[in-house]
Amino acid sequence: MAPIRVLQIMPAMDAGGMETFVMNVYRAIDRERVQFDFLYHYDKPCFYDYEIQALGGRITKLTVRQDNNLPRYLHQLDRLFARHTEYRIVHGHYSGFGMFYNAAARRRGVPVRVGHSHNTAYEPNLIGRLDKVMSARFNRDLTDRFACSRKAGEMLFGASPFTVLPNGVDTDAFARHDPEARARLREHLGVAPGELLLGHVGRFSAQKNHAGLLRIFAAVRRRRPDARLLLLGTGPLEQETRALADRLGVADRVIFAGVRTNVQAFYHAMDAFLLPSLFEGLPVVLVEAQAAGLPCFVADTIDRGAAFASGVEFLPLEDPEAWADALAGASLARNPLAQTQALAAGFDVRTSAEILQAFYLRRYAEVTR
Repeated sequence: MAPIRVLQIMPAMDAGGMETFVMNVYRAIDRERVQFDFLYHYDKPCFYDYEIQALGGRITKLTVRQDNNLPRYLHQLDRLFARHTEYRIVHGHYSGFGMFYNAAARRRGVPVRVGHSHNTAYEPNLIGRLDKVMSARFNRDLTDRFACSRKAGEMLFGASPFTVLPNGVDTDAFARHDPEARARLREHLGVAPGELLLGHVGRFSAQKNHAGLLRIFAAVRRRRPDARLLLLGTGPLEQETRALADRLGVADRVIFAGVRTNVQAFYHAMDAFLLPSLFEGLPVVLVEAQAAGLPCFVADTIDRGAAFASGVEFLPLEDPEAWADALAGASLARNPLAQTQALAAGFDVRTSAEILQAFYLRRYAEVTR
């Protein structure tokens, strides 16, 4: 019997937290029973394209986020669902355009329309304000709902029922420690033996608050002159972040490492992880950092339900000195129970994949009787 095909609807599939979670599930799910296809809102090469196709997924790329041609987009959606009658389930992760694609799916008879909330707020800019207005109608045509956290679900779905699905990761991969590989990577990055390497993984956007991160790092440097800061990611504010590092006098101590496929190795090279985001749903990178056993220093804007391991400290976002004091006073020892704690809290991707697989199979059976 051929697998059922579920259409995952995304902005695109670059290396963000939401996209990483979907890929984590895609790798872990039984693809002989459930296969994923993808609908993008950008027509561009993306970080996960090759892997999706290697796993058997099909990708449809639309251009609405590039050309803003709404009539064309609506026509493309209608044609997609008319031609692909095999889609009995669509799973939307892009709330802003859900008012369009869910309605198109409903009109063409797609019976299961799933919405997934991955955040607790919107970007503090014009795009974020538009996203908030458009997302207000996301809930209308949904039949089922998931959220990465209780707060994320309440933000997007209000009083409608939803299921909290933790952002699981491959805990086996993050639990593997290789001291020799760690030493080689630190040397490759130019980190001297004994230096303190602080790390952050995230897109260079307003939400991730790289400006605040650099001010925290400058305060740390006044206490630990040997400190270095490793930044993984790309994004629209990267050049602005580089310029701020220069103005703060820390540019020579900051490593801009870009997007990497072997992110686990970089967590193992770090001594501590910093996450001063303005807001988050349930950050995949914090799950990854905890699973790697890192001490984590996190903004108090982030849901405390994201902390499942020992060694996570929440700190006031507006007080860089408090972060520096906390880091200076911490032991920075690795957590030897990290994987056990992740498994117990349900943050292994195998758990997430089992929940979603069972849901897809059950709902498919219900609507195809």
